[in-house]
Amino acid sequence: MFKVLRLIDIRCSLQYIPQNSLSIMPMYNGYETPEYQVIDGPVKDASYEVRKYPTAKWTSTEVSSPVLDGAPSTGFRRLFNYITGKNESGNTISMTCPVTIAVNNRESAFANMKTIVSFYVPTSHQEKPPVPTADDVYTEDRKETTVYVKTFGGFAKSKDWYNQVTQLREDLIKDGVKEDQIKSDMFYAVSYDNPYKFFWRRNEVWITKKSNKETLSSNKNKIQHPVKNKLQIFKNNSDNNDDNAKPAPK
Repeated sequence: MFKVLRLIDIRCSLQYIPQNSLSIMPMYNGYETPEYQVIDGPVKDASYEVRKYPTAKWTSTEVSSPVLDGAPSTGFRRLFNYITGKNESGNTISMTCPVTIAVNNRESAFANMKTIVSFYVPTSHQEKPPVPTADDVYTEDRKETTVYVKTFGGFAKSKDWYNQVTQLREDLIKDGVKEDQIKSDMFYAVSYDNPYKFFWRRNEVWITKKSNKETLSSNKNKIQHPVKNKLQIFKNNSDNNDDNAKPAPK
């Protein structure tokens, strides 16, 4: 029985393997997934993949949680209500995968984690998605994005997401990707399978590659900040000198 299941899983998994770096409309286990293009990475035979996702609409909801493990179920429930009719047209919308969770850095050590849980809007509704009726669900226009992708298996928990994204970042730096070329204030935790799939699960972590404009802006800020700091130090020293120059009160 396990051999049969394995063959089925391999057959379904082959549907999303890119060929010759062409843009494809992949499927995974019968579910539509967003189109993407595999592009050349910094090195050959890397432990990760570089993908370019075109502009597309996603259905999203923001979830604030003390831990990452608490976000997916809350977000999934809201989005599932949306695709099963909780929208202005009352339409049922096809389920897609994966579920992406944008994980943002905490504002402070005491703040909840802010995440954005998202479903890809199927092709049949991309042009005009049904409007959500819930206040906490919205349509996200996600711009063209290039991401570094690391795939792993198992039932992913919070520590797994962080361990995997840390390893991905270390691999990128080792392969010559600079810190200012990637977004370090967030990453995507990406899940393809439902909780009832026990074997050969597929999870991914995505680190977003900055656009050339974002990288230039980051470098510009790095150049400007030291000057600003020196000016502030100079001003502080000048103020101190002025204070020292004042005559002592009689």
